[in-house]
Amino acid sequence: MNQTKKILSSLLLALGVTFFSYCSSSSDPNYAWLMSLASGSTAVTAPTGTTDFGVDINDETTPVDFVFDTTRTITVNIQVLDPVAPVDGSMVQVTVPSATPGAANNKSVFKAYSNTSGEVTGSFTIDGDTNTVHLQVEAYGKFYDADINIVSVTSISRRISISFTANVTQIVDSDGDGVPDSEDLYPLDPSRASTIRIPAEDYYTISFEDLFPKQGDADFNDYVVRSYFEEDLNAAGEVARIRGYFTHVAKGAGYNHTLHFGIPGASVTSYSLIHIGFDGTTVEENLSGVGPTMTDLQVLGNSSTTIPSSNASRSNTTFVKGKTAKLEVILASPISKLILGSAPYDTYLSVINTGKDIHAAGKYFDANGKDIYRDATGFPWYLLVPGNFQWPYEATDIRKSYTQFQPWYQSLGTVDTDWFRNPITSEVFPSTP
Repeated sequence: MNQTKKILSSLLLALGVTFFSYCSSSSDPNYAWLMSLASGSTAVTAPTGTTDFGVDINDETTPVDFVFDTTRTITVNIQVLDPVAPVDGSMVQVTVPSATPGAANNKSVFKAYSNTSGEVTGSFTIDGDTNTVHLQVEAYGKFYDADINIVSVTSISRRISISFTANVTQIVDSDGDGVPDSEDLYPLDPSRASTIRIPAEDYYTISFEDLFPKQGDADFNDYVVRSYFEEDLNAAGEVARIRGYFTHVAKGAGYNHTLHFGIPGASVTSYSLIHIGFDGTTVEENLSGVGPTMTDLQVLGNSSTTIPSSNASRSNTTFVKGKTAKLEVILASPISKLILGSAPYDTYLSVINTGKDIHAAGKYFDANGKDIYRDATGFPWYLLVPGNFQWPYEATDIRKSYTQFQPWYQSLGTVDTDWFRNPITSEVFPSTP
């Protein structure tokens, strides 16, 4: 409503009168006329005067615990101010360069619009070897752009002061969420404005060792799944819906398993789950359910039925994809990404033979504060890797397949951050995208 008052005041000032002297109540026909300008075809502002941006940079480099992460989550805190007041509805977007050869556009990893205090908060997740992101802030149709080296940055925190004010123009905002229809991916749904894909390109490969709590052979091919996610965000950058895609791609183990999914920090209204057969198109099962929580949803069934080949043997190197699950979750109310956490959220493996669950490191701790899912040497049973990770052959230690892996984790992730892109090809299964 503050933005509406600013808009109405701007209109009235342009007419040489004040808001309170011109229309004193909502029953005044002049008030109704002005309100009609602020809905449907919503009144917004355009710049006048010089278009300079002043920026106070308070980016942070707070150390984070190393838990064998191959991705990094960075928080965002931006405030936009004009000479009169905070700027409500200013677009803030973070993008990364496309890794696809010949691709012209950057990929968005964060997008939100400032609130009545001119503030945007949230987070985004990128590959661990990404060195630069691009920040763009829009104010009254003008743009502040900056490339940011994020090698050691954990929080992008900036106050952006603009030297110009605005005149009134007209745009269409059909759902009244403050986002123009021309920028709104869901122009008739006020709970959603944009969609972020995670990762921005390709997918994650999640590789498990299944002997927990015993140490495994570190080949990380006992159960392998490819996954990617989409988050539907509202104008504030909060998550309203989540979609997840999971394809079983390797089973180099004698044990059988089921794959599960949880979002412990969110309340759920409903979900839908579709299972796709080996051909990648045939729907085998279409399930649905309701909340209020989701902590242990089984997304793929017994691994003896979800993949036709181990995809881990040196004697059979023909890669064959397994079955796919497609999940959509509608949240009871939009939730901040800082509370929700980053994809793949709590995607975990349940081992049928042992009755044990295997989660990512850094999520669950015992009464003494020890990470449950790291062994006595600090090693995990779970690895998440961006893109087409080529897992080791059966019984081949990952340290032999990826010579940069050991220096990477011994340095706590400070060197060889691209280790997963450089396999010894004779020691890994030749999986294809």
